[in-house]
Amino acid sequence: MNVLFVALGASRRPAVVREAAQVLADGGSAAVLVRKASTWAKDPLPDGVDAVELSALERRYRPAAVRIPLYRIPALLLRVCFPGPLRGLGKRIDSAYRRRLAGPVDRRLARVYRRDAAAVRRRAVERELLRGRSIDLVVIADPHSLVTVSELADTITGAGAALSYSVAHERSPAGYARG
Repeated sequence: MNVLFVALGASRRPAVVREAAQVLADGGSAAVLVRKASTWAKDPLPDGVDAVELSALERRYRPAAVRIPLYRIPALLLRVCFPGPLRGLGKRIDSAYRRRLAGPVDRRLARVYRRDAAAVRRRAVERELLRGRSIDLVVIADPHSLVTVSELADTITGAGAALSYSVAHERSPAGYARG
């Protein structure tokens, strides 16, 4: 089972570390969505658990209409035009292109496609986390994460993931009672 822990407030770090270790022990994979990775320095995550910063996801987000013509096509052309021993020259040209042309154009276009911060967050989380890692369960780890998860609830359920407050799947005996 692939589990995403949303712990933006980092107020329940020991519980998240314990539950992530349990997911790994059960043979699944775990990722933790955090606001800042530096707040997790005192309680490090177990090996194999990825800490993903929400701000980094939002910063890297680009719609396909920008990403493909501005970055992917030029990179493909450079790989084709500079094969083998010329690969180093192609990498230098690509670096200069990204710094001098693609970067400034992307910053100008970002004013338009990052106008709605909630939509950028929704698309970035869906593309990078939910679909990219094929998440089965999203665990709301602390109270600070409730607002963000409530904004993303439709996206999470649309991707086929379930929402939960814990990884524990056991139901209480009262849960089986029929009225």
